[in-house]
Amino acid sequence: MKYRLTSAQPSDTAWLEELRRSVYQELFQATWGGWDEDRHSRHFNECSRAGNIFIIELDGVRIGMIQIFDEPNVVEVGEIQVQPSHQNRGVGTRVLKDVIADAHQRGKSVRLSVGLKNAKAFRLYERLGFRCVAETETHHHMVCEPVT
Repeated sequence: MKYRLTSAQPSDTAWLEELRRSVYQELFQATWGGWDEDRHSRHFNECSRAGNIFIIELDGVRIGMIQIFDEPNVVEVGEIQVQPSHQNRGVGTRVLKDVIADAHQRGKSVRLSVGLKNAKAFRLYERLGFRCVAETETHHHMVCEPVT
């Protein structure tokens, strides 16, 4: 599977906002009992302001995004979203495996957070080698450490 990551540009904002809306519908329902437009807008704006967003393209078509923060000792995946129509095809898994391999090659751990109600993503992260290191009211905080 050949995908491409391209840096998100200001012109991608509307597309990214719609992606987030489509990806998080079910999770919002499960976590808060319904869609919350203010929460959606607040989370989207926080993510956008933090930057480091890359569009995931497959065969020249934008199908998702990943937000990566490359810190001195750790790589943090702030967000990963794949359009529902492209989920369960291995794209997100492949992107994450590549992020993990690159970080581990450089001796860095990878960390991320996943919603407590997002069991499918949690299981994927566990299969990729992440373990839960903390939990809040809404999220599991996970880390995947390099093998020493």
